[in-house]
Amino acid sequence: MTDALSPPKPVMTLRIGVTGHRQSRLPADQLERIGDQIQMILALAAEGLDKAHAQYADDYAGDERQLFFVSALADGADTLAARRAIGAGWRLLAPLPFSRASYARDFSTEDRDQFEALLSQADAVAELDGLRDAPANEERAYLQAGLVTVEQSDIIIAVWDGEGARGIGGTAMIKDEAVSLGKPVIWVNAAADTPPVFISAENNTPPLSEAVSPENILGAIDAVVAPPASSEIEHAFSGEKTHALAAYRVFAEEGAHRFNYGSFFQFWEKLFAGKWPFAISLTCPTPAEEIFEARQSTLAQKLQSTSHDQRIFNDLIIPRFAWADHLAVHYGNLYRSSYFFNYLFAAVAVFLALFDLVAGEFGFGSKTLWIGSEVAIIIAILFVTTAGKRGRWHEKWIDYRQLAEEMRQYRLYYLTLGRDAGSDLSRGEGGEAASWVDWYFAASCREAGMTSGAFDAGSIRRIAETVLKEEITPQIAYHDKKAGTLHIMEHRLHHLGEYAFGATLLVCLFYLGLVFLAGKEPGLATWAYETKNGVKGAVTMMTGFLPALGAAFFGVRVQGEFGSTAERSHATAAQLKTLAEKFKALSAAQTPRLEALRLRVEETARAMLMENMDWRMLYISKPLNLPG
Repeated sequence: MTDALSPPKPVMTLRIGVTGHRQSRLPADQLERIGDQIQMILALAAEGLDKAHAQYADDYAGDERQLFFVSALADGADTLAARRAIGAGWRLLAPLPFSRASYARDFSTEDRDQFEALLSQADAVAELDGLRDAPANEERAYLQAGLVTVEQSDIIIAVWDGEGARGIGGTAMIKDEAVSLGKPVIWVNAAADTPPVFISAENNTPPLSEAVSPENILGAIDAVVAPPASSEIEHAFSGEKTHALAAYRVFAEEGAHRFNYGSFFQFWEKLFAGKWPFAISLTCPTPAEEIFEARQSTLAQKLQSTSHDQRIFNDLIIPRFAWADHLAVHYGNLYRSSYFFNYLFAAVAVFLALFDLVAGEFGFGSKTLWIGSEVAIIIAILFVTTAGKRGRWHEKWIDYRQLAEEMRQYRLYYLTLGRDAGSDLSRGEGGEAASWVDWYFAASCREAGMTSGAFDAGSIRRIAETVLKEEITPQIAYHDKKAGTLHIMEHRLHHLGEYAFGATLLVCLFYLGLVFLAGKEPGLATWAYETKNGVKGAVTMMTGFLPALGAAFFGVRVQGEFGSTAERSHATAAQLKTLAEKFKALSAAQTPRLEALRLRVEETARAMLMENMDWRMLYISKPLNLPG
C-alpha cells in the first residue's frame, strides 16, 4: 500500500447483522428450520455479492470481496446465526454488551464453550462497558450492543416471533431501529415455519408479503455496493457539470505529485501575511512518504490498540487519508496559485502595455518588446485558466479535501464504534459532497469492519485523553493560527487595494494641479508646463496601472474568501475549546462511559466536518476564471 502508484480502490464488502430472541423464546422444534433459513439468506447474499462484483469489478479492488457477519453472540438466535455464518465462510464481528468474563455468565456450561469457540474465530471482538448493577443498566447494555450491531451492518436478519417489544434492547426494538435508519431487514419467523420476508418502514407489521428471493436480495446488495451512476451530475455551480462515476475513476487513476505548485501562492500568502523572512519549498512529500511517517505515530498506536486495529490503520485508513490529502493539497495549490497568478499578472500586463510611455523617453527597450511581453502574459493567463478548467483543479480540490477530512475523522469514530458524523451534513444544494466521495468513504468504512478491544474505564479514559491531546488541541492551535493569518491577509489586501486607488487619486490631483498652475504667473507657469509635459507619460501609465493593481488585490481577496474562512476557523476553534473542556471532564470522571465518549467524539467530528462543509459551500461557486 505504501508503494501504490495511485489511490487504493475499496474492497467490495457486505455486512449482515443479526438480532433475535434468546434461547428461552425459541421453540426447540424450530431451531433447525431457523438455522436453515439464515443459511439460505447468507448463501443468496454471497451469490448476490458475487454478481455485483462481476458487474462493478472495475471500480473495486481486484478479485477480492469480503463478507462480514455481525452478532452480539447472545445465547439463542445470535449464536445460532453466527455458527451458520462462520460455517459458510463469513467473518465474524462481535460487539459484546459486557466484558467477555461478565458476558460468559449468561451461558450454561455447554453454551459457554460454544461462546468461547465463536469468540476465538471472530475477526474482531468489541467488549462494551455494560453494567450489571441494576436491571435497567443491564437492559441498556443489551440495547447498546444491539444498536452497534445495526450501525455495523448493511442488512439485518431479525429472528422475531412477531410480537411487540417486551423490554429495552429486545429484538422488536432493534428491528424497529434498523427500519428507521433505512436498513433492509429480513424477518425470519421465530415461532412458525413461514418463508423469510423483507420488512420496511411501510411494511413493518405481520402479515408481510415480500418473500426473500435472489432478485430482491441482489437489489438490497446493489443499493449498498453500487458505485455512483454515470447519470449523476456533480458540481452544478462550478461551470462544468461532471458525471460522478467519471470523477471517481479519474481519482482512482491519479498519481503522486512531487513538485509543489503552490510555491507561487505560498510566497504571496506569506508576503501579504507579513511573515518575512520565509522559505518556500519547491517539492512536497509523496503519499508513500506521508504514509510511512503517519505509521510511525498514529492514534491507534498511542491508544495501545490491538494488532487488528493497527492493521486497519496502517493498511486502510492511513493510505486512503494520505492519498486524498496529498491530491487535495496538490490541486488546491494549483487552483490558488492560478488565481493569484491571473489577477496579479493581469495588472502586470496593463503595466507593460503602458510602460513604453515612460521607457521610450529614455530609449529603454521598445514598444514591440513591451507589447510582446504583454501578449506572453495574456497567453500564459489563458493557458493557466484553460488548463485549470479542463483539469478540473477547482472541483478536484474540493472533492479530495472532503474525502480527506472524512477519512481523518474516521480515525476517531472507528476506534469508538461511532457512526459517520458527516452523513447528514453532506446534503443540500451547493454544499453536498460529490456522490462518489460519499460512496468511496462508505465503501472504505464497510471494508474496515469493526474495532477490536475492551472498553473498560481505563481504555475509555485513555481514548478521551489521547483524542484531546492528539486531535483537539492541535486542531485548536491550527484554527487559531489559520484565523489569525487569514484575517491579516484579508485586511492587508483590502488596504492595498485602497492604497492603489488612493495613489491613483493623488497622481490625478498632482497632474490637475500642474495643469492649473500652468496658466498662472510666468515663472511658475513655465515650470508647471514643462513638468506637466514631462510627466504626462508617467501619469498616464500610473493612472492605468494603479487601478488595475487595486482591482487585482480586490479580485484575489474576493476569490480567496480570506475573511469568511478566517471567521469560520475562529468559530471552529471556539467550538473545539468547548469540546476540550468536555473531554477533560470525561477523562476526570471516576467511571467514564463509552456512551459519553461516543457522543463527545461524534460532536468533535461533526464540528470539524461542519467547518469543512461550510468551506465547501463557500468555494463551490468560485471556479477558476479569467480576471475580468
